[in-house]
Amino acid sequence: MIARLLAALAGRTVPTDRSARSTPRRCLEKKLTLSGKIHTYSCELVSLTDSVGILRYVIDRSYDIAGFRLSPGDVTLALYWKNRPYTLYIWFRKKENDRAYYFNIADAVSLCAEEFVWRDLAVDILVDPKGTVHVLDEHELPSDLPANLDLYIKDAKRYVLGHFRDIIEEVEKLLGTQHDSSKP
Repeated sequence: MIARLLAALAGRTVPTDRSARSTPRRCLEKKLTLSGKIHTYSCELVSLTDSVGILRYVIDRSYDIAGFRLSPGDVTLALYWKNRPYTLYIWFRKKENDRAYYFNIADAVSLCAEEFVWRDLAVDILVDPKGTVHVLDEHELPSDLPANLDLYIKDAKRYVLGHFRDIIEEVEKLLGTQHDSSKP
């Protein structure tokens, strides 16, 4: 699995099963929003187990997220767990040779080889390359949010804020990559 992940970062194709593949296996990411919109992205399936899935996506346009700029060609490794209240995007910037971690508070995660479907609960947490933590998009929460969902989101946010360093360390070990221990 580690060889497959490192190859995915480098943009090389590695088999995701025992048969050899000449092209990456495509998988759709379907993000459902609280407003009912569905955003669909075509990604490369890197890994899928019973509990966690990993997709690779090459950024196709410029983005600015709380001052963190992504450019075309930068790479996202996206991790999804069936039993966690978040997904995690790791953004690798080629020109700057750094990375950031972007937690999406989420629920209703469903993973299969053809598509990863999840509900985006609006609140996001960005840990930029300097280790600064940004809580984003709380203003997008609807005012009529059911009390149990509001509590779920607050608990998930509190959990990520309290454990993001441990989560990042766990993910770095899973991916077999190293990062500066002075940064999250």
